[in-house]
Amino acid sequence: MNVHGLPRAERLRGNKILGRLFTDGQSGFVFPFRYYWQAVPVEDEDYSVAMLVSVPKKMFKRAVKRNLFKRRTREAFRQEKTNAVERCTAAGLRLSVAFVYSSREEVEFGKIRSSVRRILSEVSKEAVLQSKR
Repeated sequence: MNVHGLPRAERLRGNKILGRLFTDGQSGFVFPFRYYWQAVPVEDEDYSVAMLVSVPKKMFKRAVKRNLFKRRTREAFRQEKTNAVERCTAAGLRLSVAFVYSSREEVEFGKIRSSVRRILSEVSKEAVLQSKR
């Protein structure tokens, strides 16, 4: 498994999974993202963290801008996922995280990366704590 890549198995897809994530999952806000997450115990899975990025058309009318922020978020996730993957793999969890860009202002990559790092850190710690209860 390539630790620094972003293979298709690490991207959330499918109506059942996404429906459960948005209805049963937990949520929070770290500027500029609203995030939704859910941790599910698994037996043996290669990929323990999966993600989804959404940039609403309501925020940015031009597809070029929306795609830019999706690319930046995916890159930040790819660079910052290692700690979350280690925690979730050790706990036997599959963590699903959806990042929804919620700001009308254009945020630079450094801020997006620090926000993604903070979200993944908080979510993975909380998921491991909940699995131990």
